[in-house]
Amino acid sequence: MARDRRDIAKKDGAAQTAAVPVASPADKTLAGNQEAPHPDLIRFVRLLARQSALADIAAQRATHRTEE
Repeated sequence: MARDRRDIAKKDGAAQTAAVPVASPADKTLAGNQEAPHPDLIRFVRLLARQSALADIAAQRATHRTEE
């Protein structure tokens, strides 16, 4: 019975993978056509990441102090 289920699953999986369309080579070149992000945007994202990290550190320190 388990063998039958495995065989059915293999057949279904093969049918599903055959239905997936293959990417054309033109799709791969899209990443090369993108412009570089604006320097201010990069600085803004880094600032957000830094602030988030500092908030995480402060929260961890606060929880460790209350546990002691």
